[in-house]
Amino acid sequence: MATRKITTLVGFALAALFTSSVTLACSAMGPKTHVGQITEVDREHKTLTIMDVETQKPITFSLDNQLLLAINSASGQVVVRYRDGDNGELVATSVQ
Repeated sequence: MATRKITTLVGFALAALFTSSVTLACSAMGPKTHVGQITEVDREHKTLTIMDVETQKPITFSLDNQLLLAINSASGQVVVRYRDGDNGELVATSVQ
């Protein structure tokens, strides 16, 4: 019985540690940076949408032709650095 309690406590501790590290992922990467899973690449409109790990909300970035080609085979989690565009959009400057 004691082993089960210890295992449960260790499980909760690991879950708390993992959750806090994910929550800090975007903030820890610096300003103008988001981390998330790619959910959509719209080649016609030249946009990339990710599900942000910190906010758990979708964020869409505009891409130039060079980045659009560079993410051709990208999938999974990415780090997007961006700048503010003239019309309030987020313009990706790098995707890793």
